[in-house]
Amino acid sequence: MRKILDLLFLAAVAKAVTFRVVAPGATDVQVSVNGQLTKLTASDPDVPYFTGDANASPDSKYKYVAGGNAEPFDRTLEQGRDKTRNDFFNRSVTYANIPKLPFPIPENPWTRSGKEAPMFDSNYIPTIFMTGNPADMDNLVKNVPATLYNDTKFTFIGPEEGCSFGIHGAGKKHNNNKQSWRWTLPKGQNIYNRNYIKLRHMEEDPTQMREKLYSDILQAMGVYVGDANVVRFYINGQGFGTFCMLDDIVQYSYINAVFYDGKPPQQMGPLYDGASGADFTISSDEYGSWIPNPASPADSSALAPISEQINHTNYKDDNQVANLSKAIDLDQFMRFMVMEFLAGHWDGYWMEQTNDGAYRDPTDNNKWYYLGQDFDATFGVNLAQDRQFVATSYKNYPQLFPGGVLINNLLQNPQMRTRFETYLKNTTAILFNNYTLTNRVLEYQKFLLPDLEWDRSIKQQSPGINFGWTFPQVTQNLWEGVAAGATPNVTGGAEWGLLEWVAAKSEAVAKDLNVQIVQHPVGPPEDAKGASAPTSPGMSPNGSHSAAASSFIKPFIGFVYAALAVSTGTLLVG
Repeated sequence: MRKILDLLFLAAVAKAVTFRVVAPGATDVQVSVNGQLTKLTASDPDVPYFTGDANASPDSKYKYVAGGNAEPFDRTLEQGRDKTRNDFFNRSVTYANIPKLPFPIPENPWTRSGKEAPMFDSNYIPTIFMTGNPADMDNLVKNVPATLYNDTKFTFIGPEEGCSFGIHGAGKKHNNNKQSWRWTLPKGQNIYNRNYIKLRHMEEDPTQMREKLYSDILQAMGVYVGDANVVRFYINGQGFGTFCMLDDIVQYSYINAVFYDGKPPQQMGPLYDGASGADFTISSDEYGSWIPNPASPADSSALAPISEQINHTNYKDDNQVANLSKAIDLDQFMRFMVMEFLAGHWDGYWMEQTNDGAYRDPTDNNKWYYLGQDFDATFGVNLAQDRQFVATSYKNYPQLFPGGVLINNLLQNPQMRTRFETYLKNTTAILFNNYTLTNRVLEYQKFLLPDLEWDRSIKQQSPGINFGWTFPQVTQNLWEGVAAGATPNVTGGAEWGLLEWVAAKSEAVAKDLNVQIVQHPVGPPEDAKGASAPTSPGMSPNGSHSAAASSFIKPFIGFVYAALAVSTGTLLVG
């Protein structure tokens, strides 16, 4: 009798709920709600995205069944929702609760980009499907030709939505056998104000976390950095692994989204990709290191006036520095440089004068904006310096790296030097340390691990270098250096653990500048008081302090992208 009453009660409170799941490789998918099975269907036969309605009460347990195989765990409906997020088959956590980073520089954060796009929500791992002619896709992957393929479809599945676009693509044969990819959407079609996105393979980094982490920290510092998120990538239903999806800062897609929140001026300003030698010095080759975007309304000679002003400014004169700040955003540039220093970004502006960019904003009195990009050579990866370099003071950088003329000159000005030091000290004190950042990294890695394990199990099909990082090294390289071993004489450059670097760098800055580092993780102002201390800050999983590895780190090996361009598009239900 009691069981009958319980069933009657559940029936009374039950309501129709839409269940949604991504199930690669499946054709027959059901949802089991309290043991009752309901068939789900895929509206697009090329995309394993299954949906359907079933009655469920707020406390119902559910799981998915694909091809007769049920998930080995129960799921719980989120309170107040009449549809699930886009679940992923056999992944128990759909939407995480990753600790938020604090705001170490509360003054004048960048707000022009509006709210964060859901596609870059760190609490969710989107899935991307590319579908095309099998022979064409096989040729693209295995031979990486420059041929463009038409009538190919790109489908993006985020936490709540699904978008499908037709694409054509091309690849190049270079370096890593796990290629990187990029695609464009046709004119007039955007996904969260963007029509150009790239996927980086992250094969230089065993943890696959450095690039996104760098971007996340800059965002917390109030910087207009390109967004980044980890995604799963499939071609014609076959998994190619996890990638870092990010804005390409030398494309107007990034400018449209981050500078104008999707409402750009009729004519956007000049945009440049900074190659090796893009340093803001007065150039004798018409500023050839600054490569204009094909749609840029001005060529590289437009960099001449700002470069001349940078080099002719008397940095001892506050008025001249103030005038320079009207011509180029020095405050944001300072934040970029603080992060370059903290993360040991050797392949950026200060140390190498490369992997940067510049944009002149016609809506802001033609002010110039420095752009930073390519953050994989960070946190000790491929660093061609000895182990003591992590303790080098920023005060020694101008002598060690004289090519970074803009930052080196700014540090000659007492006010600018004080600002740089303040930003550096505050960021180290509450964010870039072995409490706050370690807490964030460990929680995020826990969320990513099932997909990183899947990624490490995939045999890539393209020609190129294979470092052979193993799944255990994904975690090991948080705490210490690791060596690759898949190919003779290809050892990789991961001789620093990611968190090992964070701990060593923050301790060095604290000692150099007398910084008091927090003793518990800190979040944004609204939840900072609720932060709790990690179990063992500064400790590796086996309970011992991370040991400093020795020896020289190998030179960086770069890569290029397989390019994709979109031709048509429609929206999927979701």
